[in-house]
Amino acid sequence: MIDTRNPARPSKTFSRSYVAPELQSHLDQGGTVEEWLGGRTPVASMARISADRLKGDAIGVSRQHKNNARNADLHGCAVVVHYEDNNITAAKREVIRPAFLQMIKDITHGHEEETGIPLKGCIAVERERVYRLPRDFVALQDALVLNGTGTFIEDKTPLNLVDDDGTIIAGLVTSGTGEAEVRKVRKRTRRNAKDRAEEGGVPGGPRRFGWLGVDKREGRLGNEKKSPAEWPYLIQMIKKRADGRSWRHITGWINRERDKDGNPILTARGGKWSEQGVKGAVTNPAWWGGRILDGEIVKDPDTEEPKLGKWEYADPEVDQVDYDTWKQIMAGVNANRLHRGMTKPSTITTEGESTRVGKYLFSGILRCGRINDLNEVCYSKLNGNKATGKNAKYGDYYRCGDANCKGVGSRVAPVDKYLEELVLAYLDKHFSGTKPKTTPWRGKQKLAGLITQRKKIKDSVANGEADWDDVHDMITRLNRNIKTLEAEEQEHLRAESKRNLLTGWSQKKWGKMELNEKKEAISQVLTSVVVLPVPRERGDKAPFDPNLLQVSWRKDKQANPQSQDQESLPTSDVA
Repeated sequence: MIDTRNPARPSKTFSRSYVAPELQSHLDQGGTVEEWLGGRTPVASMARISADRLKGDAIGVSRQHKNNARNADLHGCAVVVHYEDNNITAAKREVIRPAFLQMIKDITHGHEEETGIPLKGCIAVERERVYRLPRDFVALQDALVLNGTGTFIEDKTPLNLVDDDGTIIAGLVTSGTGEAEVRKVRKRTRRNAKDRAEEGGVPGGPRRFGWLGVDKREGRLGNEKKSPAEWPYLIQMIKKRADGRSWRHITGWINRERDKDGNPILTARGGKWSEQGVKGAVTNPAWWGGRILDGEIVKDPDTEEPKLGKWEYADPEVDQVDYDTWKQIMAGVNANRLHRGMTKPSTITTEGESTRVGKYLFSGILRCGRINDLNEVCYSKLNGNKATGKNAKYGDYYRCGDANCKGVGSRVAPVDKYLEELVLAYLDKHFSGTKPKTTPWRGKQKLAGLITQRKKIKDSVANGEADWDDVHDMITRLNRNIKTLEAEEQEHLRAESKRNLLTGWSQKKWGKMELNEKKEAISQVLTSVVVLPVPRERGDKAPFDPNLLQVSWRKDKQANPQSQDQESLPTSDVA
């Protein structure tokens, strides 16, 4: 099962798959899949929404699953697994749809990978929920062919995507037409945006902080009217930046602020502010009435002055900020990095900017243990930094960069040395002598069968028993299916290699690992290392103290059967 949701950073955009609730309830009571199916054909329910604008826990895809279950029953089918791509478009080639891809694999092999629950096809409220691009249609069709059953139901209508009876051509035409339509829509959207910008029309898109959202009852467009609750805070952020305050200072300030009811000031999406979010709000010209088009501020062709929009924006006399304030802010800003859509002036140099220096062994695992400005444990990731200037003699260092925290820091060399010794001791104790456990790839026989089938067809052509024109389409499909399965096999082998990275452990293995392999090994045994701040009485230049590192180990890894006692390692802070 897949689940890309991150509890630490809730988002409407996610993919997941799970056993249908009705079937799961039956299994929880000790029943079997066969009993629950009762002769019905098991199918997958595919649900997808391009833009989730509803408030709640993925209401849109839930409604689709509900309809799919009801419609499947009309044809002697039963939904056994739900697959959903929420807030994900199917019209862009560059967008990955994890749930769709997993469903295609599971239908190809005839069962859900983790549970083994059988699958004989899929159902959706409309085909566009499953595919819009020709490649996705072909992928679905191939999966149904390889499955051997080929069940596909659109709403209440079964469609035959397997037999070459003209339906396939219709499907391809529909999908191809859909892609052409998508291109037209994109072109039309860009043209409309340009026209609206030149006319000063209200820009569309998601609600921005400082403005109200759409209200059809009042006839209000999104981002047209100021939000009385948010506007003062946006103006304060702008003024603080104009006065020379750092992005970090402003971010910390807005996260500490509370409204008259004691509630935090959240972003337009309802989350905590980040430095990038503050930069985006302050550097966006919309607050003074401007707009960016093709990388430049839209100007009146007659006066060459900025074209002011038809939405509410800052009043210079009341808010005391205007276009000149924005120019002042942008003077010291690399606009190409801080505001999407702005072109990077050729005069901007990167002198003085910090450069990213390689990767550090424990970056990502280290967490800040300081109580931050919000009176909670910061727990932000510590990143490796190159030591420069007068501090270069102390060496590179790990440091927390959260805007709401004064941060903790520690030199890389002693931290890496201590933790590396700790990790090696743990690996020696729990993974020495372990044997790899490999899971056979489920498509091995299917792939071998397709390769054999292709060879027989080619042999029949070579022997003159068949004409190439008659088998050309069949060979083309076989080559495509074989290529797809070979790619899946390689993906499986990489996953197995990652899973067995620590088996048969010895310290010689560590010496041969690349940095990325070492980091992967560390992530498999450590959940985190919390770095506590140095006590005030010791001072910043105090010697390295390993007791300030609180190590947490993963408990779900397969260890040496002879060492299941999980004895404490030589540190009092190992959890």
